[in-house]
Amino acid sequence: MKRVSILGDSISTFEGCVPEGFRVYYEGARRRATGVELPSDTWWAQVVSGMGGVPWRVGAYSGSLVEGAGFPAGESAERVAALARDGVAPDEVLVFMGVNDYGWGGAAAQAAGRGNAVPACLDLADVEPQMPGLADADAAERFGAAYERMLARVRRAYPQTTVRCCTLCPGRVADCDRSTFAYNLRGVPIERYNDAIRAAAARTGCAVADVAALGFDYEAVDGTHPTARGMRQLAALVLHAMGLADDAAVAATGAPRSQRSCEGPCVGCEHAASTGAAWLCVCRR
Repeated sequence: MKRVSILGDSISTFEGCVPEGFRVYYEGARRRATGVELPSDTWWAQVVSGMGGVPWRVGAYSGSLVEGAGFPAGESAERVAALARDGVAPDEVLVFMGVNDYGWGGAAAQAAGRGNAVPACLDLADVEPQMPGLADADAAERFGAAYERMLARVRRAYPQTTVRCCTLCPGRVADCDRSTFAYNLRGVPIERYNDAIRAAAARTGCAVADVAALGFDYEAVDGTHPTARGMRQLAALVLHAMGLADDAAVAATGAPRSQRSCEGPCVGCEHAASTGAAWLCVCRR
């Protein structure tokens, strides 16, 4: 069976499955609240099963960005090294990262906003505290450069490994009958981040599982973190994007079609749930 490792953020964490010292979202009370009670409930466990593989290393760190000066940023050497187990490389790596880059608007904003996964090498005494606002106009380009550096590092470390990059798709707050995703949280639309993922993958010889292009939402407790149902929906979408599932498999999960409600930035909008340091990708329009 093929060995499949995961490079991700909080959506891919699970208590007892990530390397020691990595921050976890799906633990304790959150497991009960989301219904994601077992490793088999996660999106990655379902996808790896659909691939006919075995989970090798879940290198996911809650709150982490791709961009950053050091660990736990996805582009750091430590994150890439965490994809191997006992010196054995994975056969495939699934990358599902970027929502925190989008949510903060970049690594500088994460540091100034005192995010919970700021690179340990930074001396925050030298960084003036500041609430995040609109992202810089080139935020998606900086993200794309960091994503490309991350992929290049993975390729150098594991030259025989197939790398697949998942684009970012919208979450929908549970029990809402309309889309709730904030498509333009800080003035740089999420489509530009997905374009950056596609371009970085093409330049480094990696594959893309273009989940965003399918046009579906997944159920999430807060607009980002999947419920158990959302995990099933996300898994079906990833497998569909990989050519391993059909429309019927997605329909069986009840994944709703995405419906974008507006084009403007969420910062300064009365309908935005939160655009500060405790940001949410949620529009209440």
